[in-house]
Amino acid sequence: MKKQKTRFVLAKATLDEVNRQLKINMLVIGMLVVILVLNTAHFIKDYSLFYGILTAIMVFLLFIMIKSRKILNMRKQALAR
Repeated sequence: MKKQKTRFVLAKATLDEVNRQLKINMLVIGMLVVILVLNTAHFIKDYSLFYGILTAIMVFLLFIMIKSRKILNMRKQALAR
């Protein structure tokens, strides 16, 4: 039989799992910032609609990732008590 992958559920997460998710979250935020800078440079150079839309999408994704990081930090503080 196949073993099912366990998904990350914030309500049932332990402190170690939250810390691991925070590390992954920071890696993704770093990658989004790098891609955002590259897209912005392309947009400034070419001034095309495509890179403008990509830049807007990256800003939106970065906003969502920062929000999720705040939620993870709140859960970490609750578990640390």
